[in-house]
Amino acid sequence: MAQPAERLWDPKPANGPADQPRYVIAARKILETCRGEGPANCVARCPLHVDGRAYVQLAKEGRFREALQKVREELPFPGVLGYVCDHPCELHCKRVDDDEPVRIRDVKRFLAEWEPGEPEHLLDMAPERGKSVAVVGAGPGGLLAAHDLRRKGYKVTVFERDDQIGGCLVNRIPEWRLPQRVVERDLSVIEALGITVRTGVEIGRSLSLDELREGHDAVLLLVGYAGARRLADLGKGLRRRASGVLVADPVTCETGIAGVFAAGDAVSGPATVITALALGRRVAESAHRFLAGEDLRSGRQAPIPPKLLWGLEVSEEERRSRTRQPVMLPPANEPMTEEEVLGEGERCLDCECGLCVQDCEFLEASCESPKDLARMVLHDFESPETLKMMYSCNICALCDTVCPEDLDTGAMLLDARREAVRRGLGPLPVHKPIVSYFNAGISKAFTLIKSEPGRQRSKRLFFTGCALPAVAPANTRVVYEELRRHYPGTGVLMYCCGAPVELLGMDEEFEKASEEILRQAEAVGAEELITACPDCSHTLKSSVPELKVRTAWELLAGVWQPPRLREGAEVAVHDSCKVRGQLDVCSSVRTLLDAGGAAVEEIEYNGEKARCCGFGGMIYPVDPELSQKVTRRRGEESELPMVTYCAGCRMALKGTGKESIHILDFLLDPDWESKSREKPPGGLARYLNRLRTKWDFKRMKPLEKR
Repeated sequence: MAQPAERLWDPKPANGPADQPRYVIAARKILETCRGEGPANCVARCPLHVDGRAYVQLAKEGRFREALQKVREELPFPGVLGYVCDHPCELHCKRVDDDEPVRIRDVKRFLAEWEPGEPEHLLDMAPERGKSVAVVGAGPGGLLAAHDLRRKGYKVTVFERDDQIGGCLVNRIPEWRLPQRVVERDLSVIEALGITVRTGVEIGRSLSLDELREGHDAVLLLVGYAGARRLADLGKGLRRRASGVLVADPVTCETGIAGVFAAGDAVSGPATVITALALGRRVAESAHRFLAGEDLRSGRQAPIPPKLLWGLEVSEEERRSRTRQPVMLPPANEPMTEEEVLGEGERCLDCECGLCVQDCEFLEASCESPKDLARMVLHDFESPETLKMMYSCNICALCDTVCPEDLDTGAMLLDARREAVRRGLGPLPVHKPIVSYFNAGISKAFTLIKSEPGRQRSKRLFFTGCALPAVAPANTRVVYEELRRHYPGTGVLMYCCGAPVELLGMDEEFEKASEEILRQAEAVGAEELITACPDCSHTLKSSVPELKVRTAWELLAGVWQPPRLREGAEVAVHDSCKVRGQLDVCSSVRTLLDAGGAAVEEIEYNGEKARCCGFGGMIYPVDPELSQKVTRRRGEESELPMVTYCAGCRMALKGTGKESIHILDFLLDPDWESKSREKPPGGLARYLNRLRTKWDFKRMKPLEKR
């Protein structure tokens, strides 16, 4: 006998921190890790979180006005940033590793240059709040802070030492790098919002910091690096580091003086324009919370997330080089052409996750992202809606396969089903026929353990499962005959693998079934189970790891020569979701089809991405419409008849009218095309077929005596 192995499943709820049930741990991991509600890399890496993906997509469609307004939702200075932004968005574009990033900044510049007439600034504002804010410094950060606070309903006055606003935009960056017409056009939003600007005012000479505090409800210091050195001695509690910058809380921008906030180059030292703008927005948010009596720290996030969401490969079909732009040479300041903008829009991959939702009918119907389902099981577990939802998943693990974070929503829902059973809420009443079917499958009437005729013990057992004997007793016998012909010492075990109750969350019943399978195998000295059902194979590999588990298709490929009846026949193959990743099984099936003379059309969702037939997870009684929708989607992947090597999958496909056939019927039936259009046997007939199969096995003789 094989040495006992550690079981790969635990029927009891796993404990985690604070003895949390396994479904809770899984749900919280999804909430923490799932990218379904997160931004694309370009959005995440923009300090202002401007939705570059969205405006590039709008530009691709020629909707330039809408695209520009999308920029202005987060950035009122699109022209300025179109010229001088250091575009961290492009450095982390999904294309950057295998291709070249989309010219996101240049598209923004095109939109700003394209706009005809007067700029259409976004000027909608909250109702007046009756409070005033002083912003010291009219550089990029100060102006954005003033803009944000004014739109929130505050009266804002900007104080600037120089005789014009703009800071480095007008007195540090040369005309050839940033045209003043662009600066003037963007900064006109300040006047349009009704923000008061006082130029030629130097705090400490023309006006003291104390006077500012007396005349305003909050004071924001965004005076730049040079200004910080002058301001540090102006107020008690306003401290300066050795480098000359002011000391302020990195999250809230608070200084040592109540109601006085500082940010930008005055705190960080010299920085880029986009960074200054982001810090201006941060300090404005702090001032708003201070004036509204809100917590200054709650929910605050770093401007740049520590972890990017996107790191997916770019396929060869998606590769397209970006249009080269000359640097610092005429005509370096020429904007993109409309044709170039449309081309860059085509290169944009429109990054969003939703990969699991795109590939799963259940998720598509149930949520925007798996986070929605995680919240349901955490906060509304016992509601009828949640219970129906958790029993509507096929548990096929395709979500795990396509997820860049390897999150398995189905595994969470299976754990939730176990918890439902523990609480007495599951299985649902509609599952009664499935439980009855399982009970029949482990009853004496339908079970059989038998060594190969003529032997007392058998090294391996053909594990028939429930489905194949129920729909094709003759073919079940054919498989066994070939197995014992080529692999002497093969016996038979007719029993249910336990998948139905495992998928319903009935772990006690599942554990008993698994223990009985192991006991019966050991009784005849078996070390290996040979299955003809992908579901049985998948289940037994984890439930009885003490035994080796292989499929009949693997053993028969290369040794069994079926009659070559299928010359010229062209079919598609449906790989069961339960053999996903088991390429040896998939390859063996195709070897047998080739031996029969058939030509196989490969469909997209096979092998590593095999889709469920619709019957998985025992969802049919709970949501038959969803089950059939899953099945139809699978059947529509090919117009050809579909060959299955799971009897249950064939029943599902045929149930929606798809021309389909089990591999044994395809290889052996003289009129396979008529067979592919036959309906599967009904419930009573399936029970009778299982009895007939058992009787056939009991009557078998040793091979040499036939």
